[in-house]
Parts: sequence; structure tokens; C-alpha cells
Amino acid sequence: MAINVKSGFDSTRIFPVILDKIPVGITVTDLEGHILYYNEYCSKILERKPEYIGKDIRLCHEKSESKSKIDHMLEEFKRGRREAFVYDTIRYGNQITVTLTPVEIEGKLVCCVQSVTIKS
Repeated sequence: MAINVKSGFDSTRIFPVILDKIPVGITVTDLEGHILYYNEYCSKILERKPEYIGKDIRLCHEKSESKSKIDHMLEEFKRGRREAFVYDTIRYGNQITVTLTPVEIEGKLVCCVQSVTIKS
């Protein structure tokens, strides 16, 4: 879906600004789990730092169960699963909902988007 912005804004410039302002933590990883992008809100609710770009997302998790869960979800996407994984957990004292969604472009799996919301 393309958005026609008639006000003269370049959509390639405005979308990252929008993603930084929404109250949802977003992290994008490649299919091996390397962090490609995270938004500003994500750095406020999870441990995300500029030096993490290109690093394995498993390094952001201390528990071996969490690392195994990441491995499982990525493998399921590679095997053909296209439904998102959704689960609740507690991180830094906040109850959060995590959704890991596979992203396809022209029928090819290219990355995963992790969205995180704080439950009230």
C-alpha cells in the first residue's frame, strides 16, 4: 500500500519519524535475529542502544529460555509459519505484550518485526 502525501513530504523521511513517536516499541531483525532497526520508544521501554544495530537480539536477553524462544520463533517462520507469535511477559518491572511478526515482500520472507506494548 502506497501513501500519496500531497503536502510535499518525502515518505521515506516521514515514516521513521512517525515510528519514533508511536507508543509501541518496534524492533526489526533479520531472519537470523540481528537487529536492523528499533524505534525511539523501544529504547525507552527495553534495552536498545545504537551499538546494538547489527548485533544478535539474543544478547538483549539474559534467560536461556528467552533465547530458546527466539530460536523457536525464527525457525518456525523459516519453515513457513506466517502467523505472528504473541505473548505476555514482565520486563524491567512492566507487564508487556510482545508480538513477533514475519514480514514478506513479494512472497519472500525478509525480516521480522517485534512490537512491544506496556499493559496497563
